Amino acid sequence: MRFKLPRQLLDDQIKKILYREMKSQGLNLATLPKKYIQDLIKVMTTVEQKGLPSHLVCKKLPHNLGSGIFLHPDSQPLLRGQVISFYAGEVMVLPQNLPDDGGYAFSLVEDMHLTKKEQHDLDKTATYHPRRLYSAKLDAFKKGNFTRFINHSDTPNVEAQMLALPKNFGKLTSSPCEIIYFVKKRIYPGEQLLVCYEAGGKTYWKPSKIKPFSMTSKTFQLDHSLKVITKTL
Repeated sequence: MRFKLPRQLLDDQIKKILYREMKSQGLNLATLPKKYIQDLIKVMTTVEQKGLPSHLVCKKLPHNLGSGIFLHPDSQPLLRGQVISFYAGEVMVLPQNLPDDGGYAFSLVEDMHLTKKEQHDLDKTATYHPRRLYSAKLDAFKKGNFTRFINHSDTPNVEAQMLALPKNFGKLTSSPCEIIYFVKKRIYPGEQLLVCYEAGGKTYWKPSKIKPFSMTSKTFQLDHSLKVITKTL
């Protein structure tokens, strides 16, 4: 697997902006519980080395739906609350009025104001305006890890949580906000991992430019030969 980014890419300038704007907006995120640190470090190492943890399988889906991530048929079930991985990608600050066409993007912070220098650095084509609004997005279209292949569903078994990582987390450097995937409900061997990309899930399909497909964890499954089989349509 060529997508081997263990964690989001966040440069120092954007990191500083996020801390400032989240504070000014009163966005106080919950902190990642320390019990997940070692699990996240372990999966980060695996992603860097192999791209995909051994208990997961990436397979092409029928109907031109791209690829999906499945729990290996010989693995133990994944239990509610287990950590899966960081959602990795590049954090970008963009004008807020741009069309939302990111099928692999999560919105982190909106309604942000930039200084003149920040606008010059991050939005070089526009003339400075103090009231222009910007948003921060985490986009895995070009750079990411296996989580970008976890498909969208209105009935997910995986949930995305936006959490803060403080400075005292050892090998995990601090971050004002980070998307982390957790198991939402028990995932059985052979089932596909699915997440809801947006609240309610009703607006995901338009920017993806593909026909809406009502997918559940039982729509496609892996048999013991690692073949994708269609359960329901």
